[in-house]
Amino acid sequence: MRFSRPALALFVVLWVVVVLYPDPNVLWRSIRNIQHPDVNAAAVAGLARTLPNNPRLIEAAVEQRIVPYAYDWQVNGVPWYFPSAAEALHAGRGDCESRAIVLASILKAKGIPYQLRMSFDHIWVDYPGKRPNAIENNGLVLAERKNGHFVFHWPKQFHLGQEISDQLAIYWTPMPGLRKGLLLGGLAVIPLLNALAALAGKLGGQEAQLPPAAVPGRRRRLTVGTQRV
Repeated sequence: MRFSRPALALFVVLWVVVVLYPDPNVLWRSIRNIQHPDVNAAAVAGLARTLPNNPRLIEAAVEQRIVPYAYDWQVNGVPWYFPSAAEALHAGRGDCESRAIVLASILKAKGIPYQLRMSFDHIWVDYPGKRPNAIENNGLVLAERKNGHFVFHWPKQFHLGQEISDQLAIYWTPMPGLRKGLLLGGLAVIPLLNALAALAGKLGGQEAQLPPAAVPGRRRRLTVGTQRV
């Protein structure tokens, strides 16, 4: 028996998900949080009171002291996670999602206008007086939060080679070696098992087509007169 292509594709997807997200609830929470980012002024109210009212200084404090950078692999043990504001503060470190949700929450607590914006591999907070830089500018915007949801459009600046390099640096390079081995090993075993199943089915079909073996009967002895036949 050989598995169909849809079945093989399903096995591959399931294996990738199991290796990358042993607890699927983590992935589900992340998807939910990016659909409805937890910009929570109450969660950062005490912290907001200790910070200046200048959004640039607030952003610097978030990046340098409140949420120093760390990959999701290092913080959550998964390639990608979008936390709530409380989770990001509790972790005390995180990547761009953690920084953005904390910064947006602080700005909200202080009554400073803000907007969440995304590129293919980054999310940041725009605010009055924000200075564009190499990874946070209008040309890279893939989506921006408007009226309670993200509005998507193709970015003005897109370089495939650079994007692939960035994705590998974010998700593959910091991935633990054991998880890399499990992922690649499983992806190699799935087609091997399919080939073995196909071979077993072929051999079974050949055996079924063989003619039945002749069963020797007993010799009968007939005596005609004194002659034995």
